[in-house]
Amino acid sequence: MKKYIVTALVLTLIAGVCAALIASINLLTAPMIEKNNAEKKAALCQEIFEAFDLAKSIVLEKDQYASAYIQEVIEVNDANDTPLGYLFTLSGSNAYGKIELLVGIDLEIRLAGVRFITNGQSFSNETATHLNTQYKDDMTIEDILAIDLTNSDVTAGATYASKLIRELVTTAFDVALDLEGGSK
Repeated sequence: MKKYIVTALVLTLIAGVCAALIASINLLTAPMIEKNNAEKKAALCQEIFEAFDLAKSIVLEKDQYASAYIQEVIEVNDANDTPLGYLFTLSGSNAYGKIELLVGIDLEIRLAGVRFITNGQSFSNETATHLNTQYKDDMTIEDILAIDLTNSDVTAGATYASKLIRELVTTAFDVALDLEGGSK
């Protein structure tokens, strides 16, 4: 009996030391990870809107949008304070994993660009191929809704990712249309 108690105590001590090490490492690396993610996102914003100026752009309150997919909405301006459009950070998940997208919509309510922030789908290669081949700059909401998701290149679990991507992108279009007063 004494042998089991000693073993349990030793294992508890080892688990406690490991937990403390993991917590310490997390404290050291969390700021670096956050900085790297912010730099990645800024680079993606620049890819979508070349004239994007973070200092002149405005982060809008996300609480006013009904969709749970929306993480952030940015009114994009250039260095001269000229409006260029909107950037949306959207996140969604399905049984195959999580997707986080950065979607740019210009002032004419056309797609300025769409990029993965994270692609946690189990069919990530097929999902990336779908995004890169089907979503082109200057597309309208009607073009997005007309994308054929029954294509053999996106069957299986990737079909669900394709549907999720379309849902995220159409959510961005819907909010951009509302922001522009529903005039497009």
